Amino acid sequence: MRHHLRLLSLFILHFSLFISAALAARIDVTAHGAVGDAKTLNTAVLQKAIDTVSKSGGGTIYFPAGRFLTGALHLRDNITLHLDTGAVILASPSMKDYPNKHFLIGRDIKNIAIEGRGTIDGNGRAFYDENLKPIPRRPSPFIELWGCKNIRIENITIRNAPGWTIHPKNCDDVQIRGISLLNDITLVNTDGIDIDSSRNVIISDCRIEAGDDCIVIKTTNRVPTGEKKKAVSTEQLPCENIVVTNCILVSAASALKLGTESHADFRHIRFDNCIIRDSRTGLALMCKDGATMEDIHFSNITMTTKPKWGKGYEWPITVDLEKRTDASRLGAIRNVTFNNITLFTKGRVMVAGLPERPLENIAFNNITYRVSGYENIKGAKKVKGGNSKGAADTPEYGSTPSMFILANLKNITIDGLDLTWPAPTDATPARHIIGAENLVAPAFRNLPKEANIPGLPPLSSNNSTQPHPTS
Repeated sequence: MRHHLRLLSLFILHFSLFISAALAARIDVTAHGAVGDAKTLNTAVLQKAIDTVSKSGGGTIYFPAGRFLTGALHLRDNITLHLDTGAVILASPSMKDYPNKHFLIGRDIKNIAIEGRGTIDGNGRAFYDENLKPIPRRPSPFIELWGCKNIRIENITIRNAPGWTIHPKNCDDVQIRGISLLNDITLVNTDGIDIDSSRNVIISDCRIEAGDDCIVIKTTNRVPTGEKKKAVSTEQLPCENIVVTNCILVSAASALKLGTESHADFRHIRFDNCIIRDSRTGLALMCKDGATMEDIHFSNITMTTKPKWGKGYEWPITVDLEKRTDASRLGAIRNVTFNNITLFTKGRVMVAGLPERPLENIAFNNITYRVSGYENIKGAKKVKGGNSKGAADTPEYGSTPSMFILANLKNITIDGLDLTWPAPTDATPARHIIGAENLVAPAFRNLPKEANIPGLPPLSSNNSTQPHPTS
């Protein structure tokens, strides 16, 4: 009898799940009044569809082929936006259609998906003047998800965002897979994905082109725009348990970056198997607001760098600790590895702490470094990042004539460096392999034995213990 009751219970459970799935709402937006002519403003119709599906318990809002013009939309619990092949959700070019300064908005909601083979077009140039300066209060971040759980963005194309594109803030369980995110690389601050104070995040199999950072992980002190502070979660949370893998990236700034905003900690973060092209900075950790960055690992990455918009310097890898202002807290960076990294660049690698706060346990293993030319580094300065002047007493190492600039570090390892240089001429600037200042317990193994000019020592050292490379 008990066995039969158990079987009956299982049958009822599975039947209930089947019925629930069958009854999940599905709305075709054209059947409910939306017009895909790129002219009719569909904001009210689309918002009603979203609200109706959510109130019914959840389901799918389906976009067939067509160009659906709309202003800002508020996402709700348990909805999927499905964009079929040929479907385009087109952002209105009018500022009045964005009262909260965003396009797609989620506030403390759960179970949201944006999927399909269609496109979201941000109409980016409409929000910049003829000199390509952004119009104040343009919709940025474009897709703003705050305090949300279980977010899935898959396979769609997002193009021409007018600012930061995807911004999960204080979110948990975020999956972004297989998307093409193609912004105008000449427009400033058009970041790709900004993961902010969020946890349990996977970004994979994406192609991203951005006029600023492609994938940036940060912990800001932002508060919501246009809503009461108490309406959403505003706690300062860490970024943790994050994986970025199998991505192709083009950036006018940094392709993969932590910081500069760093008001809460960063930990347990992995970047693997990515290709970076035409980016000023390939990999960056920039801690300026008092956080601790730790257990951060980069592996199997190939990059080609170029100056931002054809100007300035290339910094393929930069790890930098400083205070944003004299009044800022001082953070820490430790336990960071770079494994199997290939660089094609004119630039130099910089890893720099502060005399009063050295970086700890930094390791480079199996680095292939192809120097394609020599920058004029006279007066060169390190990458600062936006809104960052640095404290008045911050040391500047940007003009150090070495391919690896290492300063204020404890336990730095370089093991395995395959470095090639252009053939030296009378005009070739001298470059050491390593410029070391204030290093404690460095370990250099399997490095080239000569700098770029015969007779020049491979290592230039100041105030460091055990400064000599070993084979």
